[in-house]
Amino acid sequence: MSYLVFARKFRPMTFDEVIDQKHVIITLKNAIQNNRLANAYLFAGPRGVGKTTIARIFAKAINCEQGPTITPCNQCSSCIEITKSRNIDVLEIDGASNNGVENVRNLREKLKYVPSHGKYKIYIIDEVHMLTDSAFNALLKTLEEPPARVMFIFATTEPNKILPTILSRCQRFDFKRITQSEIVSHLRDICKKESIDIDDDALHLIARKADGSMRDGQSLLDQAISFTGKKITGESIASLLGIIDNEIFFKVTNAFKDKDQTALLDIIDAVFVNGFDLNEFLIGLNDHLRNILMTKVTNSTQNLHTTDVYAKRYVSILNDFTESDLLALIKIVSDTEYNIKHSSNPRLKLEISLLKMLNLNSVKNLNDLLDGIHALKDKIYSENISVKDENPEPLGDEKKKIKQVEHSHTVPKLPHDNIKNIIIPTKSEESVDVHISEIKEKWSTFIEEVKKHKIALGSFLNEGEPSHIDGNTVVVSFGSRNGFHIRSVMSSVKLLESILYKLYNKNLHIRCIKGTKPLNGSPEEVDDHSENYLMQLSSKIPGIKTIINVFDGELVR
Repeated sequence: MSYLVFARKFRPMTFDEVIDQKHVIITLKNAIQNNRLANAYLFAGPRGVGKTTIARIFAKAINCEQGPTITPCNQCSSCIEITKSRNIDVLEIDGASNNGVENVRNLREKLKYVPSHGKYKIYIIDEVHMLTDSAFNALLKTLEEPPARVMFIFATTEPNKILPTILSRCQRFDFKRITQSEIVSHLRDICKKESIDIDDDALHLIARKADGSMRDGQSLLDQAISFTGKKITGESIASLLGIIDNEIFFKVTNAFKDKDQTALLDIIDAVFVNGFDLNEFLIGLNDHLRNILMTKVTNSTQNLHTTDVYAKRYVSILNDFTESDLLALIKIVSDTEYNIKHSSNPRLKLEISLLKMLNLNSVKNLNDLLDGIHALKDKIYSENISVKDENPEPLGDEKKKIKQVEHSHTVPKLPHDNIKNIIIPTKSEESVDVHISEIKEKWSTFIEEVKKHKIALGSFLNEGEPSHIDGNTVVVSFGSRNGFHIRSVMSSVKLLESILYKLYNKNLHIRCIKGTKPLNGSPEEVDDHSENYLMQLSSKIPGIKTIINVFDGELVR
């Protein structure tokens, strides 16, 4: 007897032997038991997952001499003939080579004949999506009103290419990819039966390369035995199939952790020297990063498609990366997979992407950012502010601090070294002998002096007007919509104060506020209708006034 490849030798013969397609098996069994057989079925799914195998088992279950039964005997003449593809009532047709309208017409001519031995005349059409539109249309009427005792079973890897009018007349079953763990388990059983010595690393490499196809996994195992004999190692499988060893991916992540550019470039060079496919390298790297992420997120290795040895190694490197770092790295690898296909220099593209990953700054978690904001807030409110609240109510510590600042006439002083671009002058305890009229008298001269240093700064300052003196601070009032001008002026406050000293020979400070020119020079009358609106808004949103004051915000209506 000639040699049978594993894909044929270990092909399932009953429903119970089928691997990992329980949703299909249960439905078909129930249909047989309840005598609810449809005239057309569509089996859709990836290659090598059992579509044609289940179609054959279904045909045997229906036409078995003991049936219809969910457990075909595989002993009667009908079952044996279907297994050997020579049953005249069960015809397997290749849709790729019999895709014309004439082929469908010939098939329709045969439908008028009743089954010779079995209970049904069953047509299994593989790769049915290869039929032309004319062939589908010729088949349409037959599917809608089929002859008695006729059944169609269509198998396809691309159901999207089948006409909707055909799909609507079929019971559709979507087959799923077989998991790596199921493929590994099945291949291990085959090796035991065939007395093959194979290690776990080799089984996982074959299962990964099979990509959810049991038939591909069996074919690869056949090929491996021809290459190495009856002792198979992970190293020999990697050499045979051009699969990159997992050790390389651990070296890549070690280079990321150590920021070692030389080691990373050496790894890339090794990938090219050994002739590895770049897409295979990137897919493997993404799987590696995914395994780290899954282990970190779930705190378990149950979801990993790898050996126990590598699972332990993933646990050992959990603390080298944050979840955000891993997500960012996976995103870069995925983008590189796409970009490298359209690059005239794929090696350069790969090197740039990996160096970018190596130099990626640690991504800050949202909680870390919030912690930073809270730390900043604590620093802002670090000074003791004790103002009696007219309407006290139970508040948390932070709310009390905000409410105190809202009722305070002074603003806490901020350390300039730590908080940039936030300038909040404080009221001076000393007064100088200068009147607002003196300031206004030389204000135009002051602006001209400022323009000699910074023209734009003088133009911004010209939009405001000195309104009053607060201690030794000149208060300049701007319009309610001049927030940008205020920020620009206050960013050069030291320059302005030096020019004030030159003109007035006094140590004067400058402070800018939003509002209009005061009626009698008192600070309380500076604010316009925006201030009234802000007070109304503060009653609805506690703390908003403090936020605007502290962070130099601008109210936009």
